[in-house]
Parts: sequence; C-alpha cells; structure tokens
Amino acid sequence: MTKIIELMDDFKIEQQIKGRKQDYIEQCHFRLNKWRNYVHCNFEIDDVEEVKAKHIKQYILHAQKLGKERAITINNALATLRVFYKYLVEEEFIDEFDNPMRKIESLKEDRKVILTFNDDEVSRILNDVAEETYNNVRDKLMLIMLFDTGIRVSELCSIKNSDIARRHILIHGKGSKERMIYISKTMRRYMRKYEELKTIRFSKKSSDEIEEYYFLDQYAQKLHRSRINKILKEHCKNAGVRKEVRCSPHDCRHYFAQKQLRNGIDVYSLSQLLGHFDTQMTTKYLRGLEQEDVLEIGRQKSPLNNIKF
Repeated sequence: MTKIIELMDDFKIEQQIKGRKQDYIEQCHFRLNKWRNYVHCNFEIDDVEEVKAKHIKQYILHAQKLGKERAITINNALATLRVFYKYLVEEEFIDEFDNPMRKIESLKEDRKVILTFNDDEVSRILNDVAEETYNNVRDKLMLIMLFDTGIRVSELCSIKNSDIARRHILIHGKGSKERMIYISKTMRRYMRKYEELKTIRFSKKSSDEIEEYYFLDQYAQKLHRSRINKILKEHCKNAGVRKEVRCSPHDCRHYFAQKQLRNGIDVYSLSQLLGHFDTQMTTKYLRGLEQEDVLEIGRQKSPLNNIKF
C-alpha cells in the first residue's frame, strides 16, 4: 500500500521537474490536500489503492452540499485529480483500470453570457490616458496590449525584454505553455515611444539595478497585477464605463475574444492566440455575441461568396 501524501510529494516534484509555474504547483497541492483530508476524515483512507470512484463521487456531493463552491470550482478540483491519477498510472503506482477518475464526469456549468466592453468604451478608456510622462505612456501601452492581444494580466507582467521580437512577443502562459502573440501597428508605435522614454527614465541607473522585465515601475522593478488592476479601474471610472462591466484586466481578454469572433476569426485560431488548452474553453466567448453578429459573420464567410455560377 502507498500513502496518498507520499505520492502527492512525488507528484509535486514531477511538476517542478516539468517546469510548471510555482502558482500552478501550489494550487494543485492545495486541491489535492483538501481532497486527501476529506477521504481520511470521512472514510479513514490514507492509501491510494483504497480510493474508489464512489469516494470521488461522495467528495463531489459533499462540495455541492456545502454550497460554497460553484460548479466551475469543483470542476477545477476534478481536473487536478485527473492529472494526479494520470501521473500515478503513468508511473505504474496503480493500474489504468483502478483509476477512480476514469469514469468521473465534470459537472455542468452555468452558461453565463459574458458581458464586456464595447468599442466606444475602449476608445474612451484609451483616450483618457495621457501621453506626457513615462508612467502615462507605459500605462497606455499596457492597456493597448490587453485589449489588442487578449493576454492575461499575469502574462503581461511576466514579459521580459528578451521575449520581444520585431513582429511578435513570446508569452509564458499557464502550465508553462508558451505561445506567440502578434505586434500590431498600433502596439509597435507605442512600444517605440515607451522604449525611448524607458531608456531616458533609467539612464542614470546601472544595468544591475534595472530588472529584465519589459514593463517596469518607477524604481525599475517588475510591475504587479494589482497595480495594473488599479490603472484600468481608474480609467474605466473616468471613461464612464457601464456598471455591469467589472473593469478587470480579464474583461479586456473577453473584449479581445468577442471582437475577434465578430471580425470572423475561427475558434481554433482564437484558441491559439488566447493560449487555451482546447477549443472548448474558447467557445464560451461565443455566448457573448448577439444573434445579428453571428448572422453577419456567417454572411461574410458564406461558402458560395466567391463561387461563380
């Protein structure tokens, strides 16, 4: 018999070897530990071989009865368990047919329509940012990148100078998954302006005093997501954005996705730009489109548009 807690430690080491981000590793460990405590306290199970599908189902039912977690949160916990048990099977700690997650399905999640910024609000937000100082131009470029590429705020903070190329930026995404995002003409224009001001701003500092991240605060250190949240909310307030919109950096990601879909991009390409693991995650953005938007996309992409007969 093998103790669950020992295998959790092995799994954690395996994730570190694979180069998973520390936040991801800690989240997995937290979820697994929460589940381990449940099976220990309720079934006196400490060995991985004793866990059956019925125990997983009881855990799901327990989480539902508490009423503190939404279906998406419970599904995230189940996803971690799937990855954990996949590792146990691959390492031959258990047999594939003894995997209790083999037939456990995810819960049905609420199909909520995602409400985000409209074009007029985005225009007002960006026009509200002045272009007079280093901080002004930096803030404007960060907002432009969020709206224009749909990157996550954590990814924005983590961009390093070495990630910037002439036509694209290397993004270090979730689960250590890397992808490229394009540099649009608008982005390039403001990147040049920002880089010039950045050089002047820190000209009196030695190279070892300047962190290697692309976006820096006034002390030449990495910017944190809380600061970017604050910047966006400030300009949303000044721009009079509707109260229904949360005005978080993730809403910029929603805007990007829905605007790209309106412009006729296919879901697979959008999935790649967003850094999703599969297109199922991407299709949720379709729910934010009005029926007329969908019809117009279909009209523009009609199979017979360019066929003569």
